[in-house]
Amino acid sequence: MTENEALLNRLDNEMLPKIYGFSRLKMNTLEDAEDLSQDIYLEILQAIQKGKQIENLNAFVWSVSNHMFYNYLRKKKHGTTAYLTETFSSADDIEAEYILKEQKNLLHRELSLMAGNYRKALIMNYFDNMSCEDIGKALNKSEGTVKWWLHDAKIAIEKGINTMREYGEKSYRPGNLFMSCTGNPGMNLEPVSCATRKSAQNILLAAYKEPVTVTELCEELGISAPYIEDEVDYLLKNQLIKEVSKGKYQTDFVILPGNNPNIANKIYASAFPEFYKRLIEFVQARKNILTEERFNKAGFEWDRLLWIYIHVFAEFAVKYYCYIKNVRIRYDDIPMRPNGGRWIAFGYDNSDTSKKNFEKYHGWDGLVHKLEPAFTQGFFHIWSGVDSSAYFDIPDEVFALCREIIKENVRVGELTEEQKYLFSIALERKLFVKKDGEFKLNYYYINGNERKELEAMAQEFSKEVVDIIENAYKLVLDEYEKTVPKHLRWQMGNFLSNNLYCFVTCSLYEAERNGILSVPDVENKEWLSLFASE
Repeated sequence: MTENEALLNRLDNEMLPKIYGFSRLKMNTLEDAEDLSQDIYLEILQAIQKGKQIENLNAFVWSVSNHMFYNYLRKKKHGTTAYLTETFSSADDIEAEYILKEQKNLLHRELSLMAGNYRKALIMNYFDNMSCEDIGKALNKSEGTVKWWLHDAKIAIEKGINTMREYGEKSYRPGNLFMSCTGNPGMNLEPVSCATRKSAQNILLAAYKEPVTVTELCEELGISAPYIEDEVDYLLKNQLIKEVSKGKYQTDFVILPGNNPNIANKIYASAFPEFYKRLIEFVQARKNILTEERFNKAGFEWDRLLWIYIHVFAEFAVKYYCYIKNVRIRYDDIPMRPNGGRWIAFGYDNSDTSKKNFEKYHGWDGLVHKLEPAFTQGFFHIWSGVDSSAYFDIPDEVFALCREIIKENVRVGELTEEQKYLFSIALERKLFVKKDGEFKLNYYYINGNERKELEAMAQEFSKEVVDIIENAYKLVLDEYEKTVPKHLRWQMGNFLSNNLYCFVTCSLYEAERNGILSVPDVENKEWLSLFASE
């Protein structure tokens, strides 16, 4: 490829979008912007075709673009209000006035993108008329250091002014980062609370794959340096990013593509069929035991009980594999954090909402655990439209009271005023329902001994399917080793095993598809897989 051919290729593929963006910014109408961008393109094209020596195409395009815009102003000198956002008098020297205004804007732009002490020193020197000696005292640096900063800052500004800058996609289409962690959160729910703001989320997303500077973050997010620096300092303090070299920062935890169906597809197509076959055979072989009253206090039919047993046995098999293969980082290896927590963060990039990722067996959205005094755990399904708040906004005291009623330690007709209030919540949320004048349990509950017996069965099943889950985990590793930076791969085992829980949703989906599960009651579907015990 000749030098001219290379320039033409860059003009069409790299510069043309910038030219059009420049034109849309300067002109008030789409038609005028298209005319201006066409004139700019043709002027540059002719220059290249005539063999003009162009050392810096970016700077040349910037220069030609401004020159052509000034020509537009001259031609429309008596009708400038149609072309400029601000009105200029037709008697003024429009070009001179615009150039002055444009140079000021460019200076402000470059200052806004300049990081730290360089920006501070330049502002103090030019805008506050402070000497190098006074600036040094204000910033606690030597006069020589200040002169060095000013020298480098002036060179950077001159270079920046001659650059057709282009803000990144996150400046107009911010990403969406979902944060979670393994371990114990900090005093203020770190790390999740550290990334609730869009600015923090998008800094973490932009700095994930490669280290970036503050200026690069400014350009990507379209935010001035003082605000970016503040966010970067906050994220550094909370150990979500680290400074990998002087002035370069990188996210320090794993971020995976959100709503990624690839793994579920691969597992469903390969490892899952044999797993499901063995699961159903195992549970069906124990139907007589699992339908006894001690395992079925709610009096559910078998097809309703399978919503629980398929969930419990499949989940236990995944947990068993993670335990014996040690695919999770030990708690003792999780680092202590500055604000009292002990955690490893992980995130999901949910920026791309265009993908259709929620096929039925992709409905994994996490197990729900509620703490003592009432041990409960649930599994909610995206495909069923159940909101996770169905679990989280019910006080533990409600489940504790339900447990005492189930065990006949408390009678419904003898409740205290406080207990009546708690039981009213249970009725409102249909944890109990009234049928034939009696209050009936509406979710699965077993006592401690039965729980141990159920876990023993689940462990027996888990041993039968270890090899199957091992093959699935290899698929998980293969998928994410392509996207996780090498320095973060030590963290992968801490949460990648979560992907194995698609065995649970795939099993429920397959059982429903094959007609062995009860048809969900619209009013009660959130409790299909609610499991509680002592």
